[in-house]
Amino acid sequence: MSEAAVYAVAGHPVLHSRSPEIFEAGFRAAGISAVYTRLAARNVEEIKLLADALDLKGLNITSPFKEKIIPYLDELRPTARAIGAVNVVVRKNGLLIGDNTDHLGVVNALSARGVDLPERKTLVLGAGGAARAAVFGLLRKGCLVTVVNRTAAKAETIAKRMGCSWKSPDELEAAVRNSNIIISCRSVPERAFDPACLRRDHVILDARYQGSQLAEDAAKYAGVVISGRDWLLHQAAAGFELMTGVSFPARELESAMAGEAPNHSEKAIALIGFMGSGKSSLGNLLAHKLKRRHLDTDDMIESATGLTVPEIFARSGEAEFRAVEKKIIRSLDFAPGLVVSLGGGAVLDPEIRSIIKAKALSFWIYADPGTTAARVPPGSRPLLEGKPAAGEIGALFRSRIPAYAATADAVVVNGGRPEDLETAAKRIEDEIRQSLRS
Repeated sequence: MSEAAVYAVAGHPVLHSRSPEIFEAGFRAAGISAVYTRLAARNVEEIKLLADALDLKGLNITSPFKEKIIPYLDELRPTARAIGAVNVVVRKNGLLIGDNTDHLGVVNALSARGVDLPERKTLVLGAGGAARAAVFGLLRKGCLVTVVNRTAAKAETIAKRMGCSWKSPDELEAAVRNSNIIISCRSVPERAFDPACLRRDHVILDARYQGSQLAEDAAKYAGVVISGRDWLLHQAAAGFELMTGVSFPARELESAMAGEAPNHSEKAIALIGFMGSGKSSLGNLLAHKLKRRHLDTDDMIESATGLTVPEIFARSGEAEFRAVEKKIIRSLDFAPGLVVSLGGGAVLDPEIRSIIKAKALSFWIYADPGTTAARVPPGSRPLLEGKPAAGEIGALFRSRIPAYAATADAVVVNGGRPEDLETAAKRIEDEIRQSLRS
């Protein structure tokens, strides 16, 4: 596990993203030793911080960071520059290189369903990074593209930049009637136009794979309806090849996210991460905010044995401590009303990783090694006894990165200031609530 490469998707919100399912299916099928997680980032600075600190080999970028990430990259590929947005970042020779595969997600999803593109009148709804990518790809395939956005000036800007037509919001329904293909890149699920405008010869592709009113209307009134799931799969397959240098195994692509999205409301919350990252304090705060009960596995171990953690190490060694820790974690029911803070080394055990993945919604609480070194009182961490804390913490942390990434549903930063604890708790609370609304 310590040799596995680490990849991630960054966004806000990001807990709903199904990119981990797709990439992990690809890794397994291609025999690649790698893991994939999510970065619940507040801003682009946190994405850059985590990309470097975790030595991410590749990174998918989703809303709202596709444009904002560009100044933080070392290099921008021509396609990303033309679109003005990045959805894939690859680390090569220490440099972060931005690219865009969203345009391939659109055209390949359409082509896979047998949709002819040249000369087809195509309407794109929206004006963000996904919409620009859609316009870019469709124009390259010879479509006659029109853009409509609720802010007309943004649609006009795209049209002038890309070389296509645009219409005002007042002209939307006429544009729908005059189109063969409709691509919705809107982030909201609400209806944008009267479904009576749809015809049986319309082709509809909605980027929102979580569902929308357009998808429901299209199922009733349109001819060909393509899910945003297909867009996601095809752009991910192209991104997978950019990141790994290996083609996504075709036989795995359709089944990569065949199941339903997980229901996060039915799980306990588990906080994992390195010693000194603030898991116990954050667990208490989060449990209070969410009206849940908090358990700390180190506290449970000490209660069960009558010994402190350092005393267990001193008397019986690490192996005995890990055995007690595993027994405690096995005994937990991980009911939905729990927040559980786990010890820093708990997820090094494959069985514990499996338990957490199956029974809990897990957040990796990240703090930089300098911050954790300052938080660790002398003599409180047996694994650091007799060793220079700062240097040992850095090496020990790096060796555990793949295990944390393999277990975590998302990574949340907890900085070194007292107020950062509140910020981290709010980020987790927001991610959970927004994922339930998605």
